[in-house]
Amino acid sequence: MDFFDIALLLITFELIFHRFISEKVFLYSLYLGVVTVLAQFFAVGYKWQYMPLYFIIIIFSIKYTFQFALSNKVLKFFSMMFFLILFFLSGILIYFLPVPEFSNENGEYSVGIQQIIIDLDKENPNAFVEISTLDPKSKRSLPVDIYYPSNESTEPIQLVRSSQSNWGQSVVKYLNRAWEIAIPEFILNHLQLSSFNVGVEIEPVSNTLPILVYSHGWAGEKIFAADQLMNLAANGYYVIAIDHTGLAMFSDLPTGTVFNTGSYEQSSDVVEVMDAMATDIEDTIKFLQDKDFNADFNNISVMGHSTGAGAIHLYCLENNCKTLIFQDPFLTPIYEKYGSFEVLNNSYFIYSEDWDSGYLDSEDITEIGVFNSIKSDKIYVGYYLSDSKHYDFVAFGSVSPLTSYTFLKGSIDYKDSVTTNNYFNLQAIKNVSIQETAFLHKINN
Repeated sequence: MDFFDIALLLITFELIFHRFISEKVFLYSLYLGVVTVLAQFFAVGYKWQYMPLYFIIIIFSIKYTFQFALSNKVLKFFSMMFFLILFFLSGILIYFLPVPEFSNENGEYSVGIQQIIIDLDKENPNAFVEISTLDPKSKRSLPVDIYYPSNESTEPIQLVRSSQSNWGQSVVKYLNRAWEIAIPEFILNHLQLSSFNVGVEIEPVSNTLPILVYSHGWAGEKIFAADQLMNLAANGYYVIAIDHTGLAMFSDLPTGTVFNTGSYEQSSDVVEVMDAMATDIEDTIKFLQDKDFNADFNNISVMGHSTGAGAIHLYCLENNCKTLIFQDPFLTPIYEKYGSFEVLNNSYFIYSEDWDSGYLDSEDITEIGVFNSIKSDKIYVGYYLSDSKHYDFVAFGSVSPLTSYTFLKGSIDYKDSVTTNNYFNLQAIKNVSIQETAFLHKINN
């Protein structure tokens, strides 16, 4: 909750019980309520969860302006009960649908961000056209977020508030399209007000720093990993997060928003999709090499979630990667196509608890079975995140406490999953020992 949230709750509560305060205090509270609402609109933004509170202030403003008063005690009582119901309704909505805040848990630096669109002189691969709303004749464009360390101070900002499409609304549009449901589009509108503790157009540190590339999963989105990526940048890495246009849940382009259709079954070959994602990584790196980034392009590590984990593996088959971090990897298509899975350089695997127990079976092998099949003298370790499911490796839990009751997220608290993931990521990328924690447990293969 921010200042406006607390102020509005206190003011409306006082207005409801105005009979127990002086008229002068009531008037001050009413004026302050109106000013607070206007200030919130301009400074933070409109929050639909506060409609009941706005309504209370409007009604009391009308009541005072026209000197309207209820004389009947019964009506007075029921009106107060009605306002109390509105008050608690708003409180419930605020609790279950909060505005997420993404900050750096710890780190030596503050974090800057540069958001770019990479326009490639090539057509979109069929692997992406088949599973999305992409125009088959359009050229390939990739939205990319670059997080970097800085010594300049930063404050939380609403990074996506002014974007051409509302982040939350895009999520709902995808869910309605993919799951054939009819969720009201406004239900997640408040997500565009999410705050990110990053700086725009601030100077990076002068050191030449190593790179980490992040690849999201099927119908994932780079913004869903912002909490982890910001933490890596705060610890001295250039972090490059790619939206794989067509595979991503949604990708905001100057020409409009591209949506995933929601099913990988429309693509004849999952490995083909992963290979196209690997090409996206390669094209992004080549593009950035020609720009003025003080980054070490000979020191690249990669991190991928789900299908993105398969993509980073295919990328590193053709390119030198220092470290590979696999988050709940979707690797059975690669195993089934090639008959094995080859470990490359330093590889770190972290699984959700349900994937560790064998979830996502293929015809011949489970995901954890792929890990257990590895025979290599190279460095590779496997862990699982207890009380977790597939979406505990992204910021799904920040949307609502109710996500813990879905089939996508486990019972682990969002803050615990972020802390554990951040610890695992940093230890892995530094190639130092990983210790078991309350939620992190080693897989004995």
